[in-house]
Amino acid sequence: MSDRLPNVDNLCTNPDNHKMHLCELTKAGKTAEIVRLQENPTFICGNCGRKANTAGALCAPGPFHL
Repeated sequence: MSDRLPNVDNLCTNPDNHKMHLCELTKAGKTAEIVRLQENPTFICGNCGRKANTAGALCAPGPFHL
């Protein structure tokens, strides 16, 4: 979980695109899409801690640095 974002359950900063977020893709079993979205992560979700290439794939994105 990111220490740079508030920990708020079910916070989604882009609810219109929620069906394309990693949490929903995981529930739908879309493994190939998930792998593609996580190849070179630069963002981390403040809700679930998943990492993604783009902020648009997460509910509460924040910067992720290795």
